Amino acid sequence: MYMKKRFNSFMDDSSLEKLNEELVWKSKRKQKQKQRLSEAIDQLERSESVKPRNDILPVKQNRLLRNVVYCGIALVILSGAFVSSAFVSPAMAQVAAKIPYLGQLFKQEPVSDVLYKELEKKGYKIDSLGQTYYGGKKQIEISVTGSEKYFKSVKSDINKIVKDTLEARQYDSYKVKITRYDPSQYQYKPDPRQEKYDKIDQEIDNELKKHNYHVLSATIGGFDQDVKMELEVPDTENHIKEIEQIINDVFIKNKEEKTAIKVYKINLKKREQDGRWGNIISDVGEDLLGKEEYHVKMVGYSVHPEPQVLIYTSLSNSEENKQFANKLEGIIDEFLQTGDMKDKVKDDSYKIIIYAKGKKKLN
Repeated sequence: MYMKKRFNSFMDDSSLEKLNEELVWKSKRKQKQKQRLSEAIDQLERSESVKPRNDILPVKQNRLLRNVVYCGIALVILSGAFVSSAFVSPAMAQVAAKIPYLGQLFKQEPVSDVLYKELEKKGYKIDSLGQTYYGGKKQIEISVTGSEKYFKSVKSDINKIVKDTLEARQYDSYKVKITRYDPSQYQYKPDPRQEKYDKIDQEIDNELKKHNYHVLSATIGGFDQDVKMELEVPDTENHIKEIEQIINDVFIKNKEEKTAIKVYKINLKKREQDGRWGNIISDVGEDLLGKEEYHVKMVGYSVHPEPQVLIYTSLSNSEENKQFANKLEGIIDEFLQTGDMKDKVKDDSYKIIIYAKGKKKLN
């Protein structure tokens, strides 16, 4: 059974430029890579029980795989929740009272999830729903399946539900965009060589397992140009030449020419940390992005060399706004020290950086 998945976040334009647009991820391939990553992390943890821990060096990367961002590039996440005075000290509650709305904030379910459940419960045919950020504009975007007649009959009702929900949360920074999804406009035409390369991919996977080499992903791409192979391996893997030889042997066996192979070495600890901080930023961002009075245009993070929470605002670089930023930093910091959040943060040291317009630091 095929199930459509909703979306609930988008990256900004600069982050999107880092995506490898040629890479098409199939569900079985993603599952395979997830399993490889889990096995590699398990092995790393087992090896650490008998070996002293070493400092983690920053990983030099220049590509994005799925939602993992390296090179200090902030991943923009537009869903989550934010906690304020209900979880902070009395002193911080007084500070919160001076910042618009912060005294009223409580941890709550992301608005995109709430909207999706509500529309689904009412029986609307929703293909996707999410919060988006493009070029400084924040939108709730909803895609509706069905005929043109059906779309016209439900559009205004859906729009009212969304606006009522946003108003109830005092989210006044989002526009609402509702469109009809027409499958005929988005039919995927597979490359005729795809079946052959799927077979080669499976053979490579089998051969690597035979030799117990640790490869997180092995992806064939570039069908419109020269075929190439992209590998992700743990940075502890020392058999790169042997792995490349196996791959080339499989290509030759299948009457394909020797292919270009690009290897990316992955620091598994940094990847795990990156995943945790992606979830943390999701929790931090929702109310900050939803309410105009915070003047927050973008929320992001980096884990290189150490975690940073990045808050981008539309504020000018004035003394008054610096005071605002310092208070906001304190409230975010206290939030990150609450029970659930502390479990996510673990023992990571981190910084909270709040920017004015022009990327000038406010705090």
